Amino acid sequence: KEWGRRTQMASCSALSRFIGVERVLAVDMGARYCGLAARTSPLLGVQRVGVLERRRRWQPPGAPPQPPGADAWVISRERRESSGPSRFATQAAAICSLAAELDAGGVVLGMPYLADGRRSRECELVEAAAERLREAAPPGLRLLLWDETWTTRLALGPGRHSARRQHWGHAAAARLLLQDVLGAAEVRAYAERRNGRVES
Repeated sequence: KEWGRRTQMASCSALSRFIGVERVLAVDMGARYCGLAARTSPLLGVQRVGVLERRRRWQPPGAPPQPPGADAWVISRERRESSGPSRFATQAAAICSLAAELDAGGVVLGMPYLADGRRSRECELVEAAAERLREAAPPGLRLLLWDETWTTRLALGPGRHSARRQHWGHAAAARLLLQDVLGAAEVRAYAERRNGRVES
């Protein structure tokens, strides 16, 4: 039932496009913090990548106020040996760069639906971000919007948490999000094989 509810939110055709995609990036969307996780190989499974944070750009003392949208997006990577860029002008540029760095064939964006399946106010913001990502992404990069309900709470667990745990909890939520998508894609692939739509 849970898989069926989520599949209604993300069309079956969109999910089918992720069948067989080995390298996938997931983004647990947020207004300031976005968790990042990826699967770069079926053998390695889903790994946390880091956190994409929206920061105000530095200005010298006495400079005029920054115009709206004059923010920078910074990636804090869990593995510090990565040599990829970490600072970007837009969220879409950051996600596209990381997807290229990981050689990802698809990107999953978490949709913050309410627990009963209704749309939250933040859903429109995620859809707008998805549209900007489509415009910036290279041809062939698959994009999927997927229900991220409860991922952050499940990643953090009950009780109070340190600032560090809350920060990296966004990446843990993205990991749960991607695991959910890949599991649903496997179920979808099995169903399509049984129906003769996908060759064995």
